[in-house]
Amino acid sequence: MSERCVYCGMRLEERAVRARIDGETLFFCSQRCAVLYKAMGPKGKVKARIQSERIEIIERLEAKRGTRVLTLVHRREPWAEGEGGLITIEDSEALVAQIRRTPPEKPIDLIMHTPGGIVLAAEMIAMAVKKHPGQVTAIVPFYAMSGGSMIALAAHELQMDQESILGPLDPQIDGFPSRSLITLPARKPVEVISDQMLVLSEMAQRSVDQVKEFVKWILEDKLPPKDRDAVAVFLTGGYLSHDTPIVPRVLKELGLNVKEGIPDEVYELFRTYEFGTCARPQCAAY
Repeated sequence: MSERCVYCGMRLEERAVRARIDGETLFFCSQRCAVLYKAMGPKGKVKARIQSERIEIIERLEAKRGTRVLTLVHRREPWAEGEGGLITIEDSEALVAQIRRTPPEKPIDLIMHTPGGIVLAAEMIAMAVKKHPGQVTAIVPFYAMSGGSMIALAAHELQMDQESILGPLDPQIDGFPSRSLITLPARKPVEVISDQMLVLSEMAQRSVDQVKEFVKWILEDKLPPKDRDAVAVFLTGGYLSHDTPIVPRVLKELGLNVKEGIPDEVYELFRTYEFGTCARPQCAAY
């Protein structure tokens, strides 16, 4: 019996679901995955083949490093209907469950490639990463921006290449930078500001305060109080545009545990994601 679900790649438990589809006996982690695989038709087989290749690479990396490898990678897949490409609640549910099912003493390698997404979803994953008793290494071969940066900061160690980047953690409210919304009442008479923008301004201030405190919490076992306060203010205060790259050298200067060098298997894994574009972090265009 295969050790992983044909549809989602999850490790199979003892009560795996067996289904015969197109004359072939396949194993799934749940009836849901079996139904979804069958409903996808030819795309299901494409997904199964690509998942199989990814699993083989991941298992080699796990054997090499003695870790459990998890991924948070946003690229458009050939079987996907929508563009996707952001951290969603569904991502957090799946990834948090996988972290919880990892034995406490088992180190985790979390391979990340994401422009960010829903704050709540990113915070849920970051909490699970921080609370895992074993070491968690966030591996960022290219970028993990916004909410992705928050998750990466929660890890015990960052592994990046010289050009890999994280990004600022200032919340974006209804498409507007928080700092711009917060300073709006000081730059225009309140009488000429719409009620909607005033409400957004108040929401922006609350969001920045909440994210800043969350960042201080995930850094509490990594930096002394004065330093983590300064880092939290720097990342959440809107002093940088939301797409400003923060490279490993800067992260080291901030006192974070960053190691340079990405395993070859990670780049090999990314070759299986070369299908299409999705949302990308961008404020300015040149």
